[in-house]
Amino acid sequence: MENSIDKRKIFIASIFIIALKSIFFFTKHIQEDALITWRVARNIIEFGVYGYNGAEKISASTTHLYVFVGVIFQTIFGEGNFIYPLLIFNTILLTIGIYWLGKLFFNSSTKIILFILFVSFLPPAIKMSILGMEFGILFFFYIALIKFGFVERKKWAFIVFPILILWTRIDTSIFLGLLFIYDVIQNRKWNTALMIGGILAILSTVAFNWFYFGEIVNNTITSKKNNYPSADFAERINQFTYFGPNYFGIIKFPTSLYNFSTIILFLISLGCLVLLKNKLKDNRTKVITFLFLYGFFKTIIFGFANSWFDWYYWIPQIFLFLPIIVFVLDLEKFKQASIAYFIIIFIPFTAYQAVHSIATGHGEWNHARKIGLYLDSIEPNKNKYIFLEPAGYIPYFSKLKVIDYVGLVDKRLTEENIVKNGIEVGFSNLINKAKPDYILEDYKPMFQGKLKDKTIYDDYELIKEFKISNVAESDNPILDKIYKFKPSGRDFYLYKRKSTAK
Repeated sequence: MENSIDKRKIFIASIFIIALKSIFFFTKHIQEDALITWRVARNIIEFGVYGYNGAEKISASTTHLYVFVGVIFQTIFGEGNFIYPLLIFNTILLTIGIYWLGKLFFNSSTKIILFILFVSFLPPAIKMSILGMEFGILFFFYIALIKFGFVERKKWAFIVFPILILWTRIDTSIFLGLLFIYDVIQNRKWNTALMIGGILAILSTVAFNWFYFGEIVNNTITSKKNNYPSADFAERINQFTYFGPNYFGIIKFPTSLYNFSTIILFLISLGCLVLLKNKLKDNRTKVITFLFLYGFFKTIIFGFANSWFDWYYWIPQIFLFLPIIVFVLDLEKFKQASIAYFIIIFIPFTAYQAVHSIATGHGEWNHARKIGLYLDSIEPNKNKYIFLEPAGYIPYFSKLKVIDYVGLVDKRLTEENIVKNGIEVGFSNLINKAKPDYILEDYKPMFQGKLKDKTIYDDYELIKEFKISNVAESDNPILDKIYKFKPSGRDFYLYKRKSTAK
């Protein structure tokens, strides 16, 4: 059995794996929220202001650090050419994190390479590479803290990485808090360095938000809290049992049905974890147990909070699935087991994600993006406002100023107290006060005719319909089947204020 690590062999294999995964870039599957972050970065370059609509300060992104990374890449490569270099950068950091993790578990080059391959092509790991969000960087920071801090006990790591982690996402406080508790239990003493790192992380992020934006937490968190109706305990339980099985699994099926396959995989992974605890020694047992526990508790916490955005669960999904991969590679006959894994899990999961990314990327790039380009072509005045949801593709490519239905990029909606007054009243008040030049809606008539102030319907006229059925087809029979099997997108109707109509 191979007992030494050939770094050159691993490096070459990693380059090949990154290149192979980069094929997914051609699906043009980019998450809407990445485009929000990139527009905030663009706003800093053009106006010198951390905001979304010109010179107005607003924390419209959930990730401060990734915004500044976006500024660097857009400055170097330009507005139209930065996306793929940034995606490759994210993928490289994700791969380094996977390599570090593999090196903690194995002392064989072959096993580390297989580990990198298997983890890199899990559906959430593919999405962390190609969707343009900050989770590839966040995974890198997580594993760096585990490697240099938790395992190697370097004090500087306990101080530096919590700051970088919390600046990447505020909800990473769950990871840091759980790691602190787990570390205290394992070592039976307080981790002063990690405490200092956590305190500095909290103070620095809160201080930045307060002194720059005049708020404690990001506007994205505040707007969701204020504009999404809260659920009681019974409703949260129902939501969790309805959606939870999909989010505990390594893949999310395009259905709301109770997904028993993900429960089975979770139980298999839990069984592998129990078996590994009897086989692995020292840090390997501690690391894989902590990562699994974090994945479990993060999913439980966000699930009961009714936070059902896919990206919240990508890293937890990987950590929950990790014991299966480690168990396969830790077997004495790991080569035969790896072949079985490749056939039973690797190929189906990768194929599933390919279908998902092809369909979703096509719908967003050739539907939502083209709506944005259409608006860009008909409206040269970029100081005009559009009222829509979501604030992703369409605002990014239209370059218009934006008010979104949740209030992520403009605070005026929050002032209307949607939860208390209702959408019909809140939207009516906002439209009458802001007088957006365009409204992009899912329905005809606008807002299904449910606005409280009916006079608004006289102020706007329908100028364009964008049907998803017009793009959910292809001359290529395989692509046509994929688009019809998993249609992505919805119909949009563009309304223009009559006073500005041509």
